[in-house]
Amino acid sequence: MPGIEFTDGKEVSFESYDDFMEMVQEMIGGAVDPATSAANHSIDIVWLIVSASLVFFMQTGFALVEVGSVSMKNTKNILTKNLFDACIGALTFYLFGYAFAYGENNRYIGAENFALSSVRGSEEEKAAGMFYKGYDYAFFLFQWAFAATAATIVSGAVAERCKMIAYFIYSFFLTGFIYPVVVHWGWGNGWASAFVPEEDRLFGTGVIDFAGSTVVHMVGGVTALIGAAFLGPRHNRYREGKLRYLPQQSTTFQTVGVLILWLGWYGFNCGSTLTMNGGAADVAGMVAVTTTISAATSGIVATILGWVIDNTIDVARTNNGILGGLVSITAGCSVINPELAFLTGLIGGFIYFGSSKLLEKMRIDDVVDASPVHLFCGAWGTIAAGLFAHPDNVAVAYGTGSCGLFFKCGGNGLWQFLANLVFVLAVTVWTSIFAIAIFAILKVTKRLRVSLETEKIGLDIAEHGGAAYEVNSYRRGVSVDVRSPSVFNELFGAVETTALDGVIENSEAN
Repeated sequence: MPGIEFTDGKEVSFESYDDFMEMVQEMIGGAVDPATSAANHSIDIVWLIVSASLVFFMQTGFALVEVGSVSMKNTKNILTKNLFDACIGALTFYLFGYAFAYGENNRYIGAENFALSSVRGSEEEKAAGMFYKGYDYAFFLFQWAFAATAATIVSGAVAERCKMIAYFIYSFFLTGFIYPVVVHWGWGNGWASAFVPEEDRLFGTGVIDFAGSTVVHMVGGVTALIGAAFLGPRHNRYREGKLRYLPQQSTTFQTVGVLILWLGWYGFNCGSTLTMNGGAADVAGMVAVTTTISAATSGIVATILGWVIDNTIDVARTNNGILGGLVSITAGCSVINPELAFLTGLIGGFIYFGSSKLLEKMRIDDVVDASPVHLFCGAWGTIAAGLFAHPDNVAVAYGTGSCGLFFKCGGNGLWQFLANLVFVLAVTVWTSIFAIAIFAILKVTKRLRVSLETEKIGLDIAEHGGAAYEVNSYRRGVSVDVRSPSVFNELFGAVETTALDGVIENSEAN
């Protein structure tokens, strides 16, 4: 459990649930009845499990957004990758990722509690009837859901042309090493953490990244951008230097997916209080409001920009604008007041739209606009927290005397902004180094991109035993099985392909 701080005029940190309850007792000026303490303990465990469930439910949203954004011939492939985001993330984070993230070894990487070995009770604790630490298990579950989110961000960006082996490799390293180290820096006892003694904090403040604009979203966004750049654009995405529209499966799937993600974000942001005690419930209430305002504002801004610049009201722009607003407020959701959450979302909408257009000009084919949403809006979100954090909110949520640059708090505003800026730059460099190395090695060894022929016929047929849909088209008495690659592409307007062996049965012959 990280050393989150709630204070009453002084700084107090804790590293276990028992330490936290002792601190609460001291703050309220008396002892807590054992029954009350046990009830609070149970409530906190339930709070984390419910929040973790909401965050994990976001995988459903990501799956719908991604499958709705690709051609029908790649449905099985993208769904398989979304499932494995959870599976690979669970095992790698359990075995060593969690230890790298929250181990207490040093300021740069943890090195204890591998496979949750420290969560099981000691001999003394077992003798007292405590065989395991339920809160710590719940906390692991919550953190695993975050790790899976970071991996899922990448799969959408590199969709429709990335080999499965390449996906396995980058997902393993992302959830098992790259992401956990960043968690240790920002949320554990790392060099940038605000949850350490004041003398050990970066610039005396530590970074404000409450729910992970940088820790989660920038890590996924940087990896997504580099992966898309190394892969190159999809076949026919650009022709004669002009951007071309490629078939997408379902705007309905995309929109439902975004609404699910919006719902899950309340678990993501509100759940990051990690407790319902010590005033944390009050923090969670405000977090829900700031999250909502930023998302709504950014969605409207992105829609208006698309209407003015592209002369169309594009639901995809609205969807990604909403996601950009959610990412933008994630760092500062607990410290930014609602009126400045509006400004955060407004600027986030411009940043999403502008960065999306920039990638199009650069011929970087990010299928779901993952890097504009998660990288660029994630960086903005952490910087916004360094600008707009209200000192009263920081005191409640972090227990420190810091604030954003736009407020006065004894000169700490400048240092807080610099701490957030340095953290953004450090995470960008760290993630870029490893992402470039991984994707470069995959490309050199020809393990990164599928062949052109495979891309044309679709990854479902090439790698997953056939197309996801079996649709019979009765034209002049002919029943068509769309598992045939040539017929599938003809029916659903994909790309031209050479005829392969398929199944076309004449119903009249039968």
